[in-house]
Amino acid sequence: MFSDPVSFIVNTLYLIPALLVGLIGHEFAHAGVAVSRGDQTPRVDGRLSLNPSHHLDPLGTIAILFVGFGWAKPVRINPFRMRGRYDAALVALAGPVTNLLIAFVIAIPIKLALLAGSFDPASPPWRLLQVAFILNVVLAVFNILPIPPLDGYSFLSSLFRRRLPEFFVWIDRNQQVILLIFVLILFVGPFVGVRLLALIYTPVIRFILSLPPFPVLS
Repeated sequence: MFSDPVSFIVNTLYLIPALLVGLIGHEFAHAGVAVSRGDQTPRVDGRLSLNPSHHLDPLGTIAILFVGFGWAKPVRINPFRMRGRYDAALVALAGPVTNLLIAFVIAIPIKLALLAGSFDPASPPWRLLQVAFILNVVLAVFNILPIPPLDGYSFLSSLFRRRLPEFFVWIDRNQQVILLIFVLILFVGPFVGVRLLALIYTPVIRFILSLPPFPVLS
């Protein structure tokens, strides 16, 4: 940021709309599925809303802008109020799946432009779409990791806690330590964890761009 403040400001202007779409869509999906399965807790908390202030965590948003790693306000749920045994697992999956759906929708005009030969990655509208597309894929892949308190861990916990109670109790007790180790791995020099994460989300990006209804892009 300090070496090139102009580039930082420009990148931030592209990132903010992408963050609004990705994070709000992600958290709203958690809330919507929970309410649809019988738990009204998110509605009471005001999370069944598209208002950014209901979902964005100020510190988490700033962290994303400055270090590329952050968070939104977690949606509070009560699994005991849901109708089905696996409803909590569906709530956990709702966020990442929504990000993938958003990425797929954004990919449609990108693919049309690529096929027509009119895609210019330096053009502001296309760059905005490109940033939003990549960010939503990254949000989906990142959140599906089986690490507390991410959605991947919540999904596995909802499915297997009854079978492995001692294991999940141990994970819950050491959640902060595990999360700290995970963050340190992400930013160990030079950003080894980020590069490893890229090995996962890059194939997902290519897969989405190759999906119908348009021809496969090489």
